Amino acid sequence: MKELFIKGCHSLTNIIDTDDEYGKKNSVSLQHLTTLEIMGCGKLEVIFPKSLLRCLPELNVLKIRECKELRQIIEEDVEDKTLSDLSPQPCFPKLEALCIEGCHKLKTLFSGSASNDLPNLHLLIINGASELEELVGCGQGKGEDIGKTKAELPRLKLLIFMHLSNFRQETELPNLKNCIVFKCPKLSLTSTTTLEYLCENFPHKGKYCTESLNINCYWKVVKLLK
Repeated sequence: MKELFIKGCHSLTNIIDTDDEYGKKNSVSLQHLTTLEIMGCGKLEVIFPKSLLRCLPELNVLKIRECKELRQIIEEDVEDKTLSDLSPQPCFPKLEALCIEGCHKLKTLFSGSASNDLPNLHLLIINGASELEELVGCGQGKGEDIGKTKAELPRLKLLIFMHLSNFRQETELPNLKNCIVFKCPKLSLTSTTTLEYLCENFPHKGKYCTESLNINCYWKVVKLLK
């Protein structure tokens, strides 16, 4: 399987359940998955269980929209140290496009152990995540400590941050070409372009839909910027 699209599964709580009915671990592999899109799954709280992290070597596009109970992209367990003992290889070595929209209970995209797991990310869109505080969290706690760890995205070309009222983490973006920041009051990063400019200069199958942030449209921008 190379592409997986999940839409409107309102009772879905797990995408992959690694435990069988007897509590034993099931072996799950998605070695060839390149695209995962999830939309309108109101009860989904976690996308990836820990056991699956090193089993997504080809994942290229990840899009998550309107998952209102989503709290973690990667399942975290502070008492379980096995994640850091796994392979030093990135969890998502080929992920190039990541879009998060309408996931207001998400506070952190990745834990500190996953901070170097996006070496090839070119496109990042986050729109409507009112509780998001940082891209990478290292369990520093609350208050002034939040956001002190800088997120490093060495190959990012296009960044769009919109409606992130609590986001405060600074990022190192040495190859950023275009940046759009809108209603992110705690972030010092400022826009270098506009949605209108992207619409006019990078048309893709008609007009851009700026409200829904069509990832396919912006993906073409990234490809042209390479």
